[in-house]
Amino acid sequence: MADEHITWGARTLAGVDRYGRWLVTDGLENWWGSPDTRGDTEDRPDADGELDLPVFNQARLLTLQGHLHTNGHDLLHEAGHFLSSSMFGRFKVQGHGPTLWADGRRNSGFLFNPVTDAFAQWQVRIKFVDPCKYGDTRTWSASVGSPIGGIFHRGNYNAVPRFVVAGSMPGGYRLTIKGQVFTVTRALVAGQPHSIDYGTGRLRVNGVIVPGGLGWGFKPLITPGLPTALAIEPVTTGTGTVTLTLTDTYI
Repeated sequence: MADEHITWGARTLAGVDRYGRWLVTDGLENWWGSPDTRGDTEDRPDADGELDLPVFNQARLLTLQGHLHTNGHDLLHEAGHFLSSSMFGRFKVQGHGPTLWADGRRNSGFLFNPVTDAFAQWQVRIKFVDPCKYGDTRTWSASVGSPIGGIFHRGNYNAVPRFVVAGSMPGGYRLTIKGQVFTVTRALVAGQPHSIDYGTGRLRVNGVIVPGGLGWGFKPLITPGLPTALAIEPVTTGTGTVTLTLTDTYI
């Protein structure tokens, strides 16, 4: 088993750094599990039970507690000043299966309590407005006339596909993934790649959001454990390549 190593931004929460040995002693249960849910409830009129309304995941909250073992009084307090300045960063957990991460913001004061000259206790609450956890990222490429299959991710939750399209298709193009078509009517010009994020439905050209430019279509998320295929075709004429980026997504 690999050693546990937990970081938040540039700060070590579990593991060894120049300050000493850090331990997380409590609060990771909300990382291992799924967040609380939210949704409206409404009774069925003149019937038993409730209406089947949508349910969503709330933001993820971790209240972490831990220890620091260090070599002396001055180093202990230096570590406390460094740790308690944290506001926002990438929270990453290694040593327990796949390395997973999420971006979190401090949601409380940072408590740092020196108990002796070489030992301190600390506590902080971190809020993840996006409750998903993320792992490895993979890419696949398809071109006009050459679709690609075997697209997958190893998470346990639907993953957002993101595309970069390059080439020349003056009448726009169609992307097909999971058998569902997404149409871009904006002309694809050589040297001006398109970026499409199915999470937002936005089209960017050279990194700049373009209003309009999208036609009829669907934006399916990628189901875990179920391989799929990707294809691209021009609406009129031309050729191009689409590169899909997909990150293992967990809840």
